[in-house]
Order: sequence, then C-alpha cells, then structure tokens
Amino acid sequence: MKKTMKENIETFAVNQALGYISGNPEKNLPKLLEWADKFDKEGNWEAIRNVFRTILDDQDNNWYQYIMGLYNDIDLEVLKTTFNNFLLNASMIGYPRQRALEEKLDCNVPWAILMDPTSACNLKCTGCWAAEYGNRLNMSYETLDDIINQANDLGTYFFLYSGGEPLVRKKDLIRLCEAHPDSQFTAFTNGTLIDEEFVDEMLRVKNFIPAISVEGFEEATDFRRGIGTFAKVERAMAILKKKKLPFGISCCYTSKNTEVIGSEEYFDQMVSWGAKFCWFFTYIPVGKEAVPELMVSAGQRAFMYEQIRRFRETKPLFTLDFWNDGEYSEGCLAGDA
Repeated sequence: MKKTMKENIETFAVNQALGYISGNPEKNLPKLLEWADKFDKEGNWEAIRNVFRTILDDQDNNWYQYIMGLYNDIDLEVLKTTFNNFLLNASMIGYPRQRALEEKLDCNVPWAILMDPTSACNLKCTGCWAAEYGNRLNMSYETLDDIINQANDLGTYFFLYSGGEPLVRKKDLIRLCEAHPDSQFTAFTNGTLIDEEFVDEMLRVKNFIPAISVEGFEEATDFRRGIGTFAKVERAMAILKKKKLPFGISCCYTSKNTEVIGSEEYFDQMVSWGAKFCWFFTYIPVGKEAVPELMVSAGQRAFMYEQIRRFRETKPLFTLDFWNDGEYSEGCLAGDA
C-alpha cells in the first residue's frame, strides 16, 4: 500500500523537524515537542510526549544523557533514518493504519514481526536448540521480501530477525534493507560475523541495527559460546562504535551468569561498549540437548527484576526484560508485537 497524501505530508514534516533538531538538540527538542502537539491531533502519543518533557526538564537525568548520546554517538543520517522508520512509519503512520485495518478485517495486526531467515549458525552454544536443526531450514529471499511487502500494506514497518544466526544470510538481509528503505530492521546475532565490510554496508543502507548476544564478560560468554567468542564480539562492537552505528546487546541470563549480568559493573560496561539498548532473556531449556541446570532460580529472576529497574533510573541505556516486563504490555511482550 502506497502512502496517502496525508502520510507523505507527515513524512516530509518529520524529516524537516529532524533536520532542525540536529543543529542544536538541547535547544530544539522542546520546540519539536510543541510541534508534535499540533501534529498528533488524535492524541495517540500525548503520554509519551509528556514523558519526554519531564526528561528534558532535568539535564542531570540519565534519560536526558541517553537522548543527547544518540545525537553525539550516532551518524546523523543513520539517526534520521531510524527516527523516520521507527517513530514515523512504524508508529505515527503505521499504528493508526493497523488499528483501522484491525477493525475492518476483524483480526490482530502486529506492530512488529519476528522472522527466522535461517536455522544455520556458525556457533554451537551450550543449551541452544538452534544447533539441532543445522542449516536445513531457510526462508528464501523472495519469501522474506513478500512478507515485508504484505506487512507494509497493513502498516507494519518494524522487523526483527532471529535464528539460527541471521547474519549467515547477511547479503540477503542487506538486500532487503535496500528494497525496503521505509522499514526498520534489527537482528539478534552472536556478532562474530560482523566485520568492516558488513558495517560499511550497514552504514550505506542505514536501516539495520544488530542486537549482539553477550553472556557477560569473557569467562561467561566463552563458557556457553566457545573460546574466543568474546574477543570477536568486542571487536565487532568496537567497529560499530567507530563507524557511529547504533547497536544493542542481547543477554541470556542463566544460573551461572545472573550475578554478573545484573551487576552495575556490567551495565557500565555495556554503556562503555556503546550499546544503546539491551534485551534481557532468561534461559529456557528447549530440545533434546537442553541443559536444565542452566535455568535460573526464583531468587535469581527476582534479582534481575530488581536490578534492571534500578538501573533504568541511573544508566543511559534502554532496557527490555522479556520475561519480567509483561506488566507494561498486559502480558507477554511478544503478544504486543
């Protein structure tokens, strides 16, 4: 579905606003909120704007530092593309279209779609079900492209890749980014296949953000993912940071690494690496080679619940706790996608 004239006008207005902000975000962000008040006539995003106003009123707030860090740390054209695709297409334009079609078609229209391009992976992590499937399961480029086209028609512009290791198909993923510049893509990846060449491609297409799996520091990461994995992951993050590209981290906490992942030292390290967000998952044993001993205890899960909420108030890092944040989506976070 092509954008309507109204949606094209909205796109132009947001692009102009983003260009305006980039000159002086400290001064111009409050003015953008005033513009957004007039733009959002139906009041869909009023609560979110009020949160931003509270943040901008306190420059010592960790979230103020986070927002300014986005402008200082990320390539401006990549940042504009991300805002355009995520905030405009996926939210301000996509959300009303999704709700209208839900009523018309009497079905749920997802805000985001998770796809597994392949079951193949270059690692064999302890307790991971994906290794059991080898490289036998793959979605063709044409299938992935068709799903994205259909989703765009419904107002869905945000796509997440899982696997397997999605970057086994990194040429196809870049090709999809090129074919769908109005959509935003991210991938849960072990990070070991991220190199200078791929990062340059990311910088070129501007609409792909990796979420790199890290199990803590070197000992914990290499315990599950293999000796040398942590060094490769750190190298990948250093390249991304140098090129001013946004990336996040995906943490699976287990009975062996919960205290490390939930520590202030580790949260500070994620910020130092340059990560802008972190997904937290708890280990779930799946498959015949699952390791139930890695399941967390009730006390460890409670510890992560408390630590993540504690550091949301003090660290410039956006965090999502897949299991413990259900209260914000009235159930499983996946059900809100």
